[in-house]
Amino acid sequence: MRRPIGVAIELLAGIPSIIYGIWGLFVLAPFLQSHVQPALISAFGDIPFFSTLFAGPPYGIGMLTAGFILAIMVLPFIASISRDVFETVPPVLKEAAWGIGATTWEVMRYVVVPYTRVGVIGGMMLGLGRALGETMAVTFVIGNAHKISGSLLAPGTTISATIANEFTEAVGDLYTSALIELGLILFVITFFVLALARYMLMRIEQKSA
Repeated sequence: MRRPIGVAIELLAGIPSIIYGIWGLFVLAPFLQSHVQPALISAFGDIPFFSTLFAGPPYGIGMLTAGFILAIMVLPFIASISRDVFETVPPVLKEAAWGIGATTWEVMRYVVVPYTRVGVIGGMMLGLGRALGETMAVTFVIGNAHKISGSLLAPGTTISATIANEFTEAVGDLYTSALIELGLILFVITFFVLALARYMLMRIEQKSA
């Protein structure tokens, strides 16, 4: 099953983001509105902190739905990179571990993962970078409400979604400049996150050496 599942994961990683957004709006959001969000409200409604985190009516769209869409988009991307990295492990290392009686789980835990740790973390950071700048998929399902809410079920917006929704309607230099400044803020955030990821990778490489 390794080859067909690997091909399927790579195909999922290559699907355009707007397809995920349409699927999220017409399939995932109604499912969450009917089944998941009411269950979360009833389960955590009387628990401090969680009652705020899952407060409000079940709209279907909102920050929780956007988070699900981003996770569904990013996981195949990370899995595809991790699969390619795992294939770089020399077979002799795995065969040596099996030769001394290690199980498949022990070979994965003590041989494959330590050998490919830098590559796997790098794939995760690349996935995070993709999620930070995602526009169309999030725009479909986040609700595009310009307010900060403590509830994950409430509609919200992101910098990239705001730029995509309002740039064609920007009238006047101040409006356009504000949207361009939002783009600059998004660039700075993404730059610092990826720079921090690169620094972490360098530290891990130094410890491994």
